[in-house]
Amino acid sequence: MKKLSLLLLTLTICFFTACHKDIWAELENLDQRVTKLEELCKEMNTNITSLQTIVSVLQSNDYITGIVEIKKNGEVIGYTITFGKHDPITIYHGQDGKDGQNGADGKDGQDGSSNTPVIGVAKDTDGVYYWTLNGEWLLDDNGNKLPVSGTNGKDGQNGSNGQDGTDGKDGQDGTDGKDGQDGADGKDGVTPQLKIEDGYWYISYDNGATWTQLGKATGEDGKDGADGQDGQNGTNGKDGQNGDSMFQSVTQDENYVYFTLADGTVIKIAKGNGNSQPNGDEYIDFKDLAVKRRLIEKYDLNQDGEISYNEARSVFGRLVLYHPGWSDPIDFYSFKEFKYFTNVTSCRIGSCSLFEIEFPEGLDSIISCNGHITSLRIPSGCKYIGKNAFCIMKNDEVGNPEVGNTCSIKNIIWNDSIEYIGTNAFGDNVYNFSCLPNSIKIAESGALIISSQTFTFPNSFQGKPNGIRVSADTIYWNTNHFIGSYSNVPTTSWIYCGLGWVTEQSVQTYNKKIKKVIFGSEVQTIPDYLCSCLDSLTEANIPDNVQTIGYRAYYNSRYLTKVTLGAGIVEIKDEALYYQYARSLKVYCKATTPPIIGKNAFSPDVIIYVPKSSVEDYRTFWSDYADRIVGYDFE
Repeated sequence: MKKLSLLLLTLTICFFTACHKDIWAELENLDQRVTKLEELCKEMNTNITSLQTIVSVLQSNDYITGIVEIKKNGEVIGYTITFGKHDPITIYHGQDGKDGQNGADGKDGQDGSSNTPVIGVAKDTDGVYYWTLNGEWLLDDNGNKLPVSGTNGKDGQNGSNGQDGTDGKDGQDGTDGKDGQDGADGKDGVTPQLKIEDGYWYISYDNGATWTQLGKATGEDGKDGADGQDGQNGTNGKDGQNGDSMFQSVTQDENYVYFTLADGTVIKIAKGNGNSQPNGDEYIDFKDLAVKRRLIEKYDLNQDGEISYNEARSVFGRLVLYHPGWSDPIDFYSFKEFKYFTNVTSCRIGSCSLFEIEFPEGLDSIISCNGHITSLRIPSGCKYIGKNAFCIMKNDEVGNPEVGNTCSIKNIIWNDSIEYIGTNAFGDNVYNFSCLPNSIKIAESGALIISSQTFTFPNSFQGKPNGIRVSADTIYWNTNHFIGSYSNVPTTSWIYCGLGWVTEQSVQTYNKKIKKVIFGSEVQTIPDYLCSCLDSLTEANIPDNVQTIGYRAYYNSRYLTKVTLGAGIVEIKDEALYYQYARSLKVYCKATTPPIIGKNAFSPDVIIYVPKSSVEDYRTFWSDYADRIVGYDFE
């Protein structure tokens, strides 16, 4: 009996051990699908709000002033769109994911991807746009259609006139006209909201007070196999690509932008040209009266106490918005009307409390724009961002304004023309970007701080690496235009010019996270100091296209134990791979001709592996390391 029990226990353990990996794999797949669905839900709610704004723009005869692509991994996933009067919107587009197929031959099918609800809008016979759900009108609990935006109440009817008196006699006063009927109440606009809970889609059209269940957010399981026995688990159905189930596409021509919805509905919005522009003599309605007062002092040409659109367009060159000398700054909080100053090429704006601004297209330089801005879109054509440009300005102890080192910006939308970012332009804010526009050439010290898993330096980049301070596991270095030589800088000076170097004197390390630096196919020179003091770097692979390893390129990267030098290396400069303390460094040099080496090019304990056919040449030309050179077969 004991043997039988032991046998059953052993079989049970084996069964659960065999199933363990499959169970966890299924749970992990489910968790990934739920995460993708939650991201999709978030994007759909953004699209719903944006679609509501589009309808409002259409009905108010507003116009589009700009459209900027949003990219992820090099692909366009959406757009940021700006308007003449309405706030900017963000929309995402894509294709719906396909359901995973059920397992065949009695096997359990895998969950398919989401049965995503399709939200849209349609114009009814009354001329009003209403929300739709899966092609049908979206109705409230009373069966009423839900309007996308509010509608005005109807005017009350006029009372009838009193009757005239009879002839020959003093006419009696006519009876008073009856009071007109009250106008019908306008309909409030409704913004539907979506959420996923317990594996189901839910919708709310009362701002989240109540929710209505729509359907499962993941596909149903396949049916069990026949003959009374459970079939084996079916092969996982592939998740389809996330779609937004709202916008099929966004296209444009010279005069219009076309928004095509999932059901084929097309909404056409005019661009900001021709008759869609405001009348030049009309006055700009400024949100911030302090901004208006200051602009009137300088740009009110006809001295009527207002700024018209024509007067805004008459401002050329630099726009300055603060007292000269910064001695008495006015606290501005909003300057979204800046977008109408279309002939301004640069700006200098100082404020202790600016929270929002919209730059005009064609602006070449943002010298400064201090305040508490949280969201920033750099206009197309802008090339220059100045020193401390977006840092918060505050008053010192005696009331004089000064620029701090902090910045309130949380989100930045770049353009493809930006070339220069000045010192400390974005303060000590940390941003999560995997790359920047290839137009960036120069970034001065501390211009931008980035934290990401991977980061690619732009191909056009010509400045010091510390201009863009990066904390990442992997760095892709594609540029071959690094400027400057730092070997003669005094030891007390700040010479943070690499990915990890801070000062010569203190030998501090900025980035201890970088584990790998990958060089692009066009790189010929690894810059001075580039990989100095990288404490997480253990291995370096230098491709064949690299010819020169710069001064102290890997200096004091103390945990670096293996370096592979490509066949194209012709020079290794002073202290390029030097670390004075023992670390058992191994260098594999593929070049058949010994490269030129500088003073203390390698650590004292180095072992150097070279092609067997070139051992004697290496020992001759690298005589300081002759006893450390070993022949090696390179494939």
